[in-house]
Amino acid sequence: MDNQDSYVYGILPDVHFRYSVAEISYTVTAASHLHGIDDTATELLGRVMLGAFFLADLVKEETKVSVQIRFYDDSQIHSVLAYSTRTGRMKATLRYRPEEDVESEQISEENYGILKVFRWRNGECIYQSVVPFRKESFESNLEKYLRDSEQVSSFVVAYFKQDGLHWNVRGIFLQALPEAKPEHISAVQEWAGVIDSKKEEYLGKNIRECLNLLGQLGRTSIQILEEGQPIYQCDCSEQKIKELIQTLGKEEAMDIAEEQGQIEVTCEFCNSIYRFPKDQVLGLFQK
Repeated sequence: MDNQDSYVYGILPDVHFRYSVAEISYTVTAASHLHGIDDTATELLGRVMLGAFFLADLVKEETKVSVQIRFYDDSQIHSVLAYSTRTGRMKATLRYRPEEDVESEQISEENYGILKVFRWRNGECIYQSVVPFRKESFESNLEKYLRDSEQVSSFVVAYFKQDGLHWNVRGIFLQALPEAKPEHISAVQEWAGVIDSKKEEYLGKNIRECLNLLGQLGRTSIQILEEGQPIYQCDCSEQKIKELIQTLGKEEAMDIAEEQGQIEVTCEFCNSIYRFPKDQVLGLFQK
């Protein structure tokens, strides 16, 4: 199956809103098959991947955004994590919960767990926000995060449909610009509600059709600023794994190497395996 994923960034100048609209069908399907996860988990993973991509539109090109949900209840899924750049280079993973790992003291009537949003540049975290993940949809939680943490009105609609082994995944993100007036925000909120109630009509075909229908719905102009193609692309490397081993410290790293004859690390995002024999591990700590 060819990668036909795409994204469009632009603005709605008449109402002073920016938009991101994306199809990540191939990308989510690739992640699902790679990690061997079930349908429910795939849909959750896809929503978090869309969220990371939409948030990455708000940062500079060299910055990555990660979005993580950590669940505290007794659900089957322990956590889900996705990274994206603003050009749609994505990676994601999902962990199922060990039977004994239920943090019952953290559970509340309002919240399932926590939502973490980080920004990364050159491997360093430059921003972090940790907020409760409420017992609502992922889209509602993302909108609340942006409204409360970023102080900006935003609306998110996501479309998921399974077609055999393939997933159709598309979404639209609408965010107010500083010039947006209350009447503009109210209008766009109404448009987002219509799209949400008619997902098959607006997002069931392709993102270009969604933009055309949005323009008709709001009788507004659609200005395109950038287009591109998302892709599932892990950025792990042997050098990065070496640096990870060095963070363990010489004593701990050598203890592991002595016990196992080597240090073996499997990337949680792409399943690549890196093996370092004892002498190579020792060499990491010699100047």
